[in-house]
Amino acid sequence: MNEIVKGSIDLIRQLNYGLVYASLEEHKELSRTDLSRLTGLSPASITKITRELLDGGLVVPCGESSVGRGRRQTLLRINERRFQFLSMRLGRGYVDMALFDFTGRSLARQRHLFSEEERSDLLGSLVHAIKAFLPKKALSLACIALCLPGQVERHSGMVKHFPYYDLHHWPLGPTLQAAFGVTVLVSGDVRTWIQAEREWGAAKNCSDAVLVFVHNDIGVGMVVNGQLIESENALLGDLSHLQLEPYGQRCYCGGFGCACTLVTNQALEAQYRDLRERMQEYDLPESVNIRELCELALAGNSLCQDILHKAAGRLSRVLSNLICLLNPGKLLLGGEITRADRLLFPMLHQSLASQLPTDYLVRLQIESTHFYEDPTKPTSVQVHKALRDGSLLLELLRG
Repeated sequence: MNEIVKGSIDLIRQLNYGLVYASLEEHKELSRTDLSRLTGLSPASITKITRELLDGGLVVPCGESSVGRGRRQTLLRINERRFQFLSMRLGRGYVDMALFDFTGRSLARQRHLFSEEERSDLLGSLVHAIKAFLPKKALSLACIALCLPGQVERHSGMVKHFPYYDLHHWPLGPTLQAAFGVTVLVSGDVRTWIQAEREWGAAKNCSDAVLVFVHNDIGVGMVVNGQLIESENALLGDLSHLQLEPYGQRCYCGGFGCACTLVTNQALEAQYRDLRERMQEYDLPESVNIRELCELALAGNSLCQDILHKAAGRLSRVLSNLICLLNPGKLLLGGEITRADRLLFPMLHQSLASQLPTDYLVRLQIESTHFYEDPTKPTSVQVHKALRDGSLLLELLRG
């Protein structure tokens, strides 16, 4: 039996407002007649919606149309500098913050490093850091958008698990909303990044794409037929505990040979230290981070190249399952390991070719993500989505 989707007057109103906003965002300047034609809404509905948007300062007149012989019509455009929003990414020991207007122009940005004392009360320290960052005058804050690694309940803003701090059922969204009195949008970072890549980056105009992010865990975001795969289950998209070696290293989850024990940053750094000792390569640094490992590999160091080659083989076993399941047009890889993409990607192609039928590889493109170096830009996609679906618009109009 087909599921019946139930609507309400409030939901229809929200979607109609979002439809008008999305049309103005796409076409820049439109008359009310244009809006009625493009959205399919009646002239009376368009008049009511645009009047409220004008009164709320979200839309402004910008001249008159000169097309046709009839009465000249007022053109409208989005008032993109009326409000600002705060975009953040919370990581291990730091938070990146950037203030944007609705044009996407960055007004200010800062990275705040949490001291050991601040980490003991991370939520209180985060609120204090935000207050210190935000300008004291002439600020019309529309919302706060934040992403972080971990398991997030997207509607409630509750963080089910934040691995860096071993936090469980962390009331991040509700606490920030109470502290600042604005809408707070919280999401997992990989899901946010795949939306940003689909909107503005490497997956633009690609209807089927997969983003795999390798850092201290392995996360995946998926777009199928132009739609982000989402679920109320916060564990969706976590590949860290896919078993690759049944008799491998014990994982913190209790299993053996999980992917996170073999191809994450910490795993590759540990492999470097072990291999350096066993091969007695004492002319190499005693310890390196993942970026330095990639630089050594690009410089021709055979030990580091061997580590990347094994990582590519193991990672390809994870990727081949995704490719068979989703058959994407683009496979995006993110994380510091992509600093060696010139070496890594040919290794991945070679390994995948030995595991998959040719039909799966014909249209597949493997690329690095665009936004890894700017951690606050992807988070802003949540704000644009909330404006286009009307939910944030109505919150702003309510004041």
